[in-house]
Amino acid sequence: MHIDTLPQYSKLPSNHISACTVIVVDVLRASTSIIWAVKNGAKQIVPTADAGEAASVVNRLGLNDCVLAGERGGEKLAGFDIGNSPAEFNQERVYGKTVVISTTNGTVAIHGMNSAKTLLIGGMINRTAVAKKAIELGNDVLIVCAGTDGTVSADDICAAGAIADAIINNSSEPCFVTDFTRVSISLYKDFLDDRFDLASTYHYSRLLSLGFTEDPVFCFQEDITDVIPVYENGIITRCR
Repeated sequence: MHIDTLPQYSKLPSNHISACTVIVVDVLRASTSIIWAVKNGAKQIVPTADAGEAASVVNRLGLNDCVLAGERGGEKLAGFDIGNSPAEFNQERVYGKTVVISTTNGTVAIHGMNSAKTLLIGGMINRTAVAKKAIELGNDVLIVCAGTDGTVSADDICAAGAIADAIINNSSEPCFVTDFTRVSISLYKDFLDDRFDLASTYHYSRLLSLGFTEDPVFCFQEDITDVIPVYENGIITRCR
C-alpha cells in the first residue's frame, strides 16, 4: 500500500486519484464536525463549496428537514442555523436531519476530490477507524489536508500524520510511505510528546482568539468514535 499526503488541498487530475482511497482531513473543524454529525444520527450531509449553493439546497429540500451549517473565517455565516463547531452538531440538533454545510476549506476539499475511488472523512476522533477502513479497501491512500485559506495548516498535517501512523501500525502488509507522509508522522509524534505547540500555530490560535477554546481540545481527542463518513454522489453518509 502506498500512503501519500497532500499538505494542502489543490485540484488534482481525476486519473491521479481515481484508483485511490482519499481521506480528507480538516481537523479544525469541518471534518471533525461532519464525523460528529454522522455519529449523532444525521440522516445525510450535503457539503457545498459555496454558501449560496447551501442555502439553495436547503430551500429545495425543505427547511423543516434540514440544518444549514457553515462558516467563513471561523465564524458562523449570517442567517445559517449553526456554524462549524462540533458542539453544535449534537443529537438534539441533527438527529434524522439533512445537514447542509459550507465551510471555508473543508467542504471545498471534499468537492475537489470527488473523483476518488472512495472518499472518506477523517480526523483525530476517528483516526484508527478510518485507517482500518482504508486498509480494508486495499487501495493506495492519499490523505488530503484541507489547509487554511490556501496555505498549509499544521493542525491538518498533524492529524494526517496520526491517520498515516494508524494505517502503518494496523496493516499486515508493508506500506510505502512518501517523504511528506513521514514528515506528517514526525509532526504528530512531536505533538504527542509535547515537543510541538499546535496552539501557537495560525489556525489553532485564530480559533482561540475567536473564543472557540473548547473546540481544538475536542478535535484533538483520539479515537472517541469509530464512525467513518463516506462521500458519494454529492452526499455524505455513514460508511458500513
